[in-house]
Amino acid sequence: MKSDKSVNPAVMATFTPLDGVDPEVLLQLSQDTFFETLVAGETIARHGSSEPWSYFLVSGEVLMTAPGREDERVVAGSERARIPLNYTKPCQWTIRASASVVLFRLSDATVKWALGDAPAPDKIDESGPLDEAVLIKKLMADIERDSRINQLKIPSLPDIALQVQKAVRDKGTDVSEVARIVMADPPLVGRLLQVANSPMYRGRAPITSCQAAISRMGLHVTRDLVIGCSLQQLFDSESALLQRVMRNEWRHSTHVAALCAVISRHGRGVDEDRAMLAGLVHNIGALPIIHYAEKYPELVQNETMLTTVIQQLSCEVGVQVLRRWEFDLDMIDVVRGAHDWYRDNGPKPDYCDVVLLAQLYSFIDTPSMERHPAIDAVPAFTKFSLGRLGPKMTLRVLETAQADIEAIEKVLQG
Repeated sequence: MKSDKSVNPAVMATFTPLDGVDPEVLLQLSQDTFFETLVAGETIARHGSSEPWSYFLVSGEVLMTAPGREDERVVAGSERARIPLNYTKPCQWTIRASASVVLFRLSDATVKWALGDAPAPDKIDESGPLDEAVLIKKLMADIERDSRINQLKIPSLPDIALQVQKAVRDKGTDVSEVARIVMADPPLVGRLLQVANSPMYRGRAPITSCQAAISRMGLHVTRDLVIGCSLQQLFDSESALLQRVMRNEWRHSTHVAALCAVISRHGRGVDEDRAMLAGLVHNIGALPIIHYAEKYPELVQNETMLTTVIQQLSCEVGVQVLRRWEFDLDMIDVVRGAHDWYRDNGPKPDYCDVVLLAQLYSFIDTPSMERHPAIDAVPAFTKFSLGRLGPKMTLRVLETAQADIEAIEKVLQG
């Protein structure tokens, strides 16, 4: 989580290559660079990723792992910690906080500018017409600048979702208290009843009350469903064109979420409802990006250009959204790795693996299919029982679950 405390230039100067930067330039950089605190287990960077940031460890310890290598621990203040944790691109390690750590980051473009190797990253030549490349660069510069100074414009989680999230976090909360909160939103009650009476949770007798539905599903499942269903109201815009983009994003997210629910049945240690929430939030970073695009009419009218920006920035922005909303680390990890197709976090499947597979299945028979790896080429595929069947048989399994997929989509889309 970012703090409102900027990084002292003297601290910056203890790191390489910043120790070679002019003091006045460091002072300028420090005014727009803030400390970030990560808790134990939170991922900083992933093996094979090429995100455009350099991370500098100020305090604490990180664990670095990579296939075929011995684990390495890096402690703040050590010789290894004097250089960026992810100094090679693509990153050669998966880097996680071993305990609470404090760090700061700078975009690679900013570091190059500070060293005199590139123009200022926020300076864009506007003397000529604003073509596609310039528009994309301007929007990305806006988002990266606000992110760097801790002023990224992030929508608030709907109030009822916040209330349920807070109530479930309180160990003294019981089913009746959560039911009281949910009953303030009759349409939401209807959707919870749909889920409680669906094949996922159906018992001998049909459920007809909100409290009974929550009792059957449990508090944590209810929390995830309330958050997931309430997200839909955030996908809204006054612009008719952006409204279409928002609806497409939500439709895609609900389809991925439904696929996640079905895929999770074939992996150990992943819950169906949690997998569904992972699918819903995997591209949540698109929300702020679309709102930023409202400043640029040319982008608003060009969905292809806007999609390019979303693809490049949604993971990084999405991580900040979920941190602001105080989501659990497993969901933050999903957003961070949602496009890291060759990610391999060990032999056991996790929710990011579920989302990666669900996205690839969602691309079948679409133009996106050619731009992404084959399903059986990604490490996530072998972690599920589906992987033992092969791609063709796996598709047949999903086809037989089509009724379930459509039922889940119907609930999520309202």
